[in-house]
Amino acid sequence: MLIVGEIHTALLPHSRPLTPEEARAALALAVGETVVQWARPVPHTASPTLLHGVDCRLPLGPKPDNQHGDEGKELGSVRAVGTVNSRAVLTGGHLLQGSAWTAIAPPRHPRRMPWSYYLAQPGTMETIGNFEAERLAKGFLVAENRRDRSALLDVAAIARHSIHDVLSRPVFDQRPPIKTGSTRLRWAAIADPGRGKAVAFRLVGTDRRRMSMVTGLVDPEHVAAAAEDFAIHDWLLSAVAARIALAKIGEDPRHTLRTLRPVVDHLLHLWSAGARTSRDLEFMWDSLERRPGLTRQWTTMTERVRSQIDYGAADLAAQMLDLMEQRQRRSGGSGEPYYR
Repeated sequence: MLIVGEIHTALLPHSRPLTPEEARAALALAVGETVVQWARPVPHTASPTLLHGVDCRLPLGPKPDNQHGDEGKELGSVRAVGTVNSRAVLTGGHLLQGSAWTAIAPPRHPRRMPWSYYLAQPGTMETIGNFEAERLAKGFLVAENRRDRSALLDVAAIARHSIHDVLSRPVFDQRPPIKTGSTRLRWAAIADPGRGKAVAFRLVGTDRRRMSMVTGLVDPEHVAAAAEDFAIHDWLLSAVAARIALAKIGEDPRHTLRTLRPVVDHLLHLWSAGARTSRDLEFMWDSLERRPGLTRQWTTMTERVRSQIDYGAADLAAQMLDLMEQRQRRSGGSGEPYYR
């Protein structure tokens, strides 16, 4: 079985984190369906899972004997029919995700079946024709580069739809505390108990990422939750790194404080790597913590942010005391410092 999906992550356009009650109302995307919430280790809210019927083409990657094929080259496709899951996820009342995923299975019938057949298998698509998990995974990860992408499965549009449903609510003041960009993680997981578990991650430009996995037999929703967990932490790394780059460290202490203070107020407490990852997928974090070492990078950046705020605050306090002493001397005071 092959499981594929895409996740869009961005900061909610609101000046403060949503309370649990506000988050539940914002993510109630289906009448009568349950919004799921967790309080620990970081507040986390997930909308009901919605289903989207699709009848489309799935792109094929290069054949096993042609591993260096051009990503943009047309390599064929296969038809598939079924349903795609989607949901919106809110972490810490601040970080919003639109997530879409589906499991792709080999055909059990040689022709297209009625919709009732596919609806009885929610969140699953079946190919009509050959099923080559390796080629389908590789083709899916680079599908956005193909010229025929308009006919292909578009999980990105489904993920965006979940975000737009949330942002259409009138409760947001459109004043985010930090100006940041969004990220997109496209992922594919081959569920094959006969192969060794593995994970690979790649940055594609400034806002796109790709992740491929090989897992044992696992619930597709667990894989989607693990990918959402990873996407949150990748976004946090990118957002904090961008703020550090803008902070003019060593040049302007006041600008540094103004730039980095919102990071401390709104982002640093959200790091909880692996908290939403099931036990059978913990190998993913184990591998990513060894290389590239996400938590090591996060610790280094957060220590730098806190030290710059401490140094900057101390420097500004010293400057203020100097000004106060100068004014006291000019006014004929005793010249004794205020900080005795």
